[in-house]
Amino acid sequence: MLTRTLNHDKSAVGRRLKKFGLALRASPPFLSRANQLIFLCGANRETGIPSARREAIKRFIETMSDDYRVIYAESVFAELMKMGHRRNALDLEHEISALADKIFIVLESPSAFCELGAFAHHSLREKLVIINDSHFKPDDSFINTGPIAAAAEAKAPILWYPMAPTGIHSLDGIGATFMGIKEAIDSKPLSGSFRVPEDLSELTASKISLYFVHDLVLIAGPLSHEELVTLLISTFGKKNFDMLKHLLGVLRAANLIRSYDALGTWVYRSVGSRPFMRYSASVHSLMASFRRFHLRVTPERFPSA
Repeated sequence: MLTRTLNHDKSAVGRRLKKFGLALRASPPFLSRANQLIFLCGANRETGIPSARREAIKRFIETMSDDYRVIYAESVFAELMKMGHRRNALDLEHEISALADKIFIVLESPSAFCELGAFAHHSLREKLVIINDSHFKPDDSFINTGPIAAAAEAKAPILWYPMAPTGIHSLDGIGATFMGIKEAIDSKPLSGSFRVPEDLSELTASKISLYFVHDLVLIAGPLSHEELVTLLISTFGKKNFDMLKHLLGVLRAANLIRSYDALGTWVYRSVGSRPFMRYSASVHSLMASFRRFHLRVTPERFPSA
């Protein structure tokens, strides 16, 4: 129904959406300079449950600022695989790393050492923050002389502390790294905002595109993937929006949106109530138009629970 409405010449919500698109092209939105999107790699204590160390790091970072969000990297892989992404995991790590401001790797498992090898690629090293067991700091190992040395040459922070053998399942002294983590993220606190430099109509593997898709879901949702594509076409014209599926997967993994079955239609809805970016157009009036439409035509998309 929404797809047909947006394509109708006399649709009020469609006209408002086109005006929103014109405003986007005339005056790109702004994003807070302090915003940080962080991927956190490491071990799981069991399937789907991150290690005690990683849970502690995530809590610490996200209490530092409302502008910081931490995503467990493997949850992004899982979401992309669920949505039909069939590329190998090594290529996936390079693809999704383009979304992150920082990539934290806790060297607490064999898989984490493999992730270090992937993310130590010269194009990604400057984003790395590595946390390792200080017992191994003096070793003349390939890990130390290879990927860790390469990261250090790119001025990536290497944080050492004595890891406990039980640190995956119960907290050890990970708090000893918190000061280093804080310095790695906001040693030079940024203020203000910047005008988005990207063409928002070209969805790419970038944080800007990720947040823009979130804001569209917030403004127009709850809506299906097909409806979101129609919305993009109504705003920007026909283009290749294949990246949309992957961006939605990352947003779900980050718990920025959720998805559910609304009487046979799989829809997406924002978890939050505010857009990430600041727009020159009236976002609230456009959001109200979409909300009125859904409440009138598809009320089942607003579950009471």
